Amino acid sequence: MNNDNTIVDLDETWTIQLTGKTLPKYGIAYKVSNWLKNNLESLTDDDNNPVFNKVNLGFDENNLKSFGVKPVCDVHINDFTYDPNFDYSMPTTVNSIILFYSKGTSDKSYLNACRVHDYILQEFLTNDDFKTLESTVRDTHITNSRLMIQPIRKKWGVMGAFELSHLLF
Repeated sequence: MNNDNTIVDLDETWTIQLTGKTLPKYGIAYKVSNWLKNNLESLTDDDNNPVFNKVNLGFDENNLKSFGVKPVCDVHINDFTYDPNFDYSMPTTVNSIILFYSKGTSDKSYLNACRVHDYILQEFLTNDDFKTLESTVRDTHITNSRLMIQPIRKKWGVMGAFELSHLLF
């Protein structure tokens, strides 16, 4: 065993280049949220009418609104998952939430929310444009969905929620 107390001086220089631009391989949250927004804006019912009055990016749970008969939809990126065994620099999945809100009399708003839920579910099951995004999202899985009845002043509202997991390239 060598007990020699050798001191080593390291003289290292690090150069960091900062840019004001997001590199093309990054910006995943932006791409996924806009892709979901565009898909939901183009969603139509059986009579070819838009399902949503408006689709927003992000949401404020205190200000979810529904205008008229058609619900408003909010798209929110929830979190990213990284593979712990390989490279921490790129996410492997993006988890998102789609919320929509319908208000009115309890039975009418609930039936409307069920109808909207089924339209969204149908698109994720049958339409590849809702499941994949070229060079970004390889596949999308619905991890949870629910409808929740909520009182609003003298009326009732129904909030629908989809939790999605997007597998990345």
